[in-house]
Amino acid sequence: MNDTPHRDEDNQARHRRRHRDRSPPTNLSLMRRKPIHWQHSKIFNAADADIVILSSDDVQFRLHRKRLELNSGVFPPAELAETSSNEVVRLTESGETLELFFQSMYPQKFPSLSGLKVDLLFELAEAAEKYEVFPLISICEFYLRLNASKCPRRVLDFAAKHDHDALIRKVAPLLVDEMPLSDLAGVLPPRLYKPWSLYRERWVQEATITVAHVRPHDCRGGSRYALYQSLLLAPFIHDYSKFWADLIKEYRMNCCLAEIVMVKKLLASVVERITPLQLPEPAAATEN
Repeated sequence: MNDTPHRDEDNQARHRRRHRDRSPPTNLSLMRRKPIHWQHSKIFNAADADIVILSSDDVQFRLHRKRLELNSGVFPPAELAETSSNEVVRLTESGETLELFFQSMYPQKFPSLSGLKVDLLFELAEAAEKYEVFPLISICEFYLRLNASKCPRRVLDFAAKHDHDALIRKVAPLLVDEMPLSDLAGVLPPRLYKPWSLYRERWVQEATITVAHVRPHDCRGGSRYALYQSLLLAPFIHDYSKFWADLIKEYRMNCCLAEIVMVKKLLASVVERITPLQLPEPAAATEN
């Protein structure tokens, strides 16, 4: 009997095994075998480091495990628990984020975040929450408050996710007129949704009264009552920003534009006359 087909199958099997053995390792603990040229952090490159961390964009940080453990509620994370000092473990944060993050865990002056890009500030705040570095959480919250007017919806998303009630109260007056309850349903937890609903209802009621007291303007273009009827709908519009933009496009006479600007300012002042957002106290933390 000709055994050539069997020999061919054996050769193919050996070839597949050799190819498989040469495949790049996927285990984090084997990353040191890869021929990758990493950048090194200018601040965190200790010769006596006992833990090496790699950022998502290949910046290497040589650190001290004890320092991380002392200054974080959950660090090192589970994927670092079994690593030895010569193994490199990748985290999901960028090098720019980790460079700031690790400065909060060593005894040194923390840099000012006043000129930090907003995207990087949010990334740093997320890292602080993820690894439970509480002093850094407070620092990030302070700077998020300063940036609330630039990106109120983004601040609200972050604050609701991490239970920062003070931040939510900060952005509430900036969003109550333009963020409908349907948009908030997927953002706010149940304990906050009801108070915000009542807050929004107070604004709608006061805004309705405010607009009702506005008299139709003396329009030279014949749009007096058409514009007035549109303005009466302002408190009930879901896409608030688009509503005003569409009005400006439709009514181009100077007298109409002046009326639009005047009513918009009146509605912006409504939030100052209603009771501020009242939030319930968060549930007390319990020790497991």
